Amino acid sequence: MAIQRAALNGSLLVFLLLVVVPLCCKADSILYSGDSLTSGQFLSWGNYKFIMQDDCNLELYDLDQPIWATNTGGLATNCYVTLRSNGNLVIYRSTGKVLWQSGIFRQGLNHYVLVLQKDRNVVIYGGGLWETHSSPRTGVSDAIVNNSTKVSEPVGPSMLVNN
Repeated sequence: MAIQRAALNGSLLVFLLLVVVPLCCKADSILYSGDSLTSGQFLSWGNYKFIMQDDCNLELYDLDQPIWATNTGGLATNCYVTLRSNGNLVIYRSTGKVLWQSGIFRQGLNHYVLVLQKDRNVVIYGGGLWETHSSPRTGVSDAIVNNSTKVSEPVGPSMLVNN
């Protein structure tokens, strides 16, 4: 039963990523885990633009009106934003030090996508909610097969990092 449920959850994730996301989104509205936006680069959907600005502010625009921002403008120069393989969205200074992070992430590495949706919302999707940790890379499973989830607690709301 638990194996069937895990397979169903995995199938659902694959379905969402391969079928639903392409139907609702264009390639230029998606950032995959491991990918970055440097100064001036952006995601777009219709009138919406999610841009890493030259002043290190990550901002969402509807036409020319700012809708959301990290409020990091002017705190550094030559920044870039990366969607990490743990689901955390991070703005780095040119020195490689963290300037800002979404603060929401999961333990371990996985596949995530940040999507600028047609409803103007920016959402991070993906990642497994539970696993046995029985991969040869992680060793023998010590997990109990049930409906439990193994997700790290968020480190808090989106936050500036003082370096």
